[in-house]
Amino acid sequence: MKKQAFLIGAVVCLALACTFFAGCTASDDGPVGTPTETPPVVTPPVVTPVETPPMATENAADVVEANTRFAYDLYHTLQSDEEYADQNIFFSPYSISTAFALTYEGGAKGGMTAEEIRSVFHFPANDTVRQDGYRVLIADLNSPDAAYTLQTANALWAEENYPFLPAYIKTAQQYYAAEVRNMNFASAPEESRQTINRWVEDQTEDRIKDLIPQGGAIDSITRLVITNAIYFKGTWVLQFDENNTHPAEFRSEGGEYVTVDMMQRTYIDARYAYSETDGLQILRMPYEHESGKALSMLVLLPKDGEITTAETALGTTGLQMPLHRWNQHR
Repeated sequence: MKKQAFLIGAVVCLALACTFFAGCTASDDGPVGTPTETPPVVTPPVVTPVETPPMATENAADVVEANTRFAYDLYHTLQSDEEYADQNIFFSPYSISTAFALTYEGGAKGGMTAEEIRSVFHFPANDTVRQDGYRVLIADLNSPDAAYTLQTANALWAEENYPFLPAYIKTAQQYYAAEVRNMNFASAPEESRQTINRWVEDQTEDRIKDLIPQGGAIDSITRLVITNAIYFKGTWVLQFDENNTHPAEFRSEGGEYVTVDMMQRTYIDARYAYSETDGLQILRMPYEHESGKALSMLVLLPKDGEITTAETALGTTGLQMPLHRWNQHR
C-alpha cells in the first residue's frame, strides 16, 4: 500500500491602514522613492535574474535558522495556551514567517512595527542577508522533482488606487517570487475575497477552501492582502502493506491508552535511519525523490513516554548533533 503524505498550508496577512505599511507607500516616513498613482499591474510577476553570490547559501541558512527559532517559539506559545489543551497542534511556520517577511519589507525600517515583526520572527536585520536568503530558499523549495510535489507560492493583492512604492513591489517579486495583482477592494471587497480564495484553492490543489471568510475580513478599507500557500505530496520510499495494519494500544500524553490502527513493516529491507539522545529515539522516514531534494519525515519518541521531553528538544542544539549520527534500524 502506498501511503502518501500531504502537507497543505496557507496563510494570509491583511494591511488595513496606510500607517502600517509606511515603507511601501509614498508617505514621508518611508524610504526615499518615487510614488506612482496606482501600483503596477504585474501578472505573472516579472523576476529579474540575480546571479547567486558566494554567500547565498549562508544567507539562506540564516533565514532557516530564523524560521526554526520562530517555529520553536510559536509551538511553545500554542502548547501553553489553554485553548489548545489536549489538542493536536499542526501549523506551517514557514508559511507564517514568509508572509510576515513580505509584511516586514513594507514597514518603515527602524519603526516600531517593523522592529516588533523582526524581533518576533528573528529576521536578519541585514537586508541583503534576509532578502537573498529568502530568494535562494524559495527557489530551492520549488525545484522540481518527478517523484514528489512540493510547491510554495506568494502573492500580493494590492488596492488599485493606493500608491505603493515601486521599490516594494520589485522587492516582493525579485526576492520572494511574489505574484502581484491589482484589486478593487474599495468598490468590490466581496469579489476580491472570492478571487483570493480561488487562488488559494488552486495553489493547494483544492484542499483549502474559503481561507478568508465572509464577515468583514476584507472590506472597503483593505489596502493590501499578502498570501502564502504551500503544498506537498510525497510517497515513502519504504511502503507499508495495508494487510499488516492492525489495532494496537497507543499511549497518549498523561498515560492514557487508546486503541488505534497501527501500520507496521517488518520485512528484512525495512531499515530506517535511526538516532537517539538521552531522552529521545529519532526515526527518519525518507520520501521517494529523483533530481530534487531528499525529503524525510522525522518521528520523535520520548523514552520516558512524556511528550514534554520531545517538546523541550525541539529547536535546541541538543537535537542537532544526533541528526548527524544516523544508524540503520528496524
